Amino acid sequence: MAEILPIPSNPIDWECVDAAVFDLDGTLYLGESPLPGAMELLRSVPSRVSVKFLSNNTSKTPEQTYEKMLRLGFTISSSQVLSPLHGLCEAIRTAGFTKVWVMANAPVLAWLRAAMPQVDWRAPRSQTECVIVTYDTTLTYQDLCEVAWRLQDGCAYWVTHPDYVCPDPQGPVPDVGGLVEMWAIGYGRRPERCFGKPSPEVLSPVLANTSAERVLFVGDRLYTDWELSRQAKTQFRLSLAGETTPEMWLALQGERPLILPL
Repeated sequence: MAEILPIPSNPIDWECVDAAVFDLDGTLYLGESPLPGAMELLRSVPSRVSVKFLSNNTSKTPEQTYEKMLRLGFTISSSQVLSPLHGLCEAIRTAGFTKVWVMANAPVLAWLRAAMPQVDWRAPRSQTECVIVTYDTTLTYQDLCEVAWRLQDGCAYWVTHPDYVCPDPQGPVPDVGGLVEMWAIGYGRRPERCFGKPSPEVLSPVLANTSAERVLFVGDRLYTDWELSRQAKTQFRLSLAGETTPEMWLALQGERPLILPL
């Protein structure tokens, strides 16, 4: 029988932290249930530390994420929720786009329209300046074709995040990353912009007020959460309650992320 190696955990030194950012799906909750230890972890954060909550899940609006956290028993304010949708709106404003085509759930589309009413979010193909892919859990084959046609037209191509799967109590389910690979194979196009993890851009509201070395990010996924921390040069703790297993952690070559105590 192969030897089972112990997995060392590393307690958080809150004296070295001024701001903490927590991933949600697979770190603090899964589906409609808080994960074991999540409430205790948040209660351990000193009151002087600024706390934000970040999810790449753009099938929900920031308000829906906030309402879900309240429903699950977390005590937060709506201003603490960070979403790639915020960065998307800012980028559209900066680029000056007014005609885009976004693949999104109805509540997310409504949120975008309310946030930027001057933008046509479902522009005709001939007028589309940028095609945008969010995590649309109601997509149809027609939606896939609408994106594909605009990619062939040469429109700018943005996605909210690169996750291949989204955590689910019954097992991970398909997310934006798989669609990106499909379009890459079919049309040779890859997104020019990505606004969620692992892009440090999503941490801009935090890094604007706190130096990176004093920011702690807590997440469960290596290629988004840990990679974000590495790019932004923040502190990091890996949760083994979500996607990353002890076996995956042990299989890493070279540097390994510090483990969050269970």
